[in-house]
Amino acid sequence: MPADLSTIEKFIDSFMSSQIHQIFDKQQLQCAVDTSEAWIWRARAQVLLGLRDEISRTDAKPSGNTQDFPLEAKLRAQNIPHSLRKMAADLPKTIPLAAQRAHEKGIIGEVVPGYFDDFGVVMKIENNDVPTEQRRSATVPYSFLDPDHLDALRKIAESRFLAFAWALGKIDKWCPEKASELVPINPVNAI
Repeated sequence: MPADLSTIEKFIDSFMSSQIHQIFDKQQLQCAVDTSEAWIWRARAQVLLGLRDEISRTDAKPSGNTQDFPLEAKLRAQNIPHSLRKMAADLPKTIPLAAQRAHEKGIIGEVVPGYFDDFGVVMKIENNDVPTEQRRSATVPYSFLDPDHLDALRKIAESRFLAFAWALGKIDKWCPEKASELVPINPVNAI
């Protein structure tokens, strides 16, 4: 906020004007894109984990689940290639490696160490008997989240990823329905 009252109008106009372009530090932008790509990768990996049993079968048949995510529905609607089957089979080994690499590169803030080396999700512990400012938080492995939280995080990751792809000119129009079809923004995925 400006200290000189005579500059308040100019200050507010600078945020309200659509003609002004923001200048971002390229390194900060790259870090944000890398973070977005890591989380979209982890969200998609979770979808594949959910399909592992089905992927291991020769013929993918509809599960009868009417609430499939777009990526799951798409995989079920077609023959699943061998490379995807192998990827799904290797995910339990790949996720800890990706989490450690992303953490070492500073892309993600938390990794839950131990048997479940996984992306850490910080969650507030709800206790209505305790004032909000005194509530504690815990870091939970991504794979331990319930379906509602997994769905919410996937949607957040897709939206952020879509926003970066659009802002960087990788897609020409905003289309949330196509978020599951987006490929990495970086030539080589960040993790």
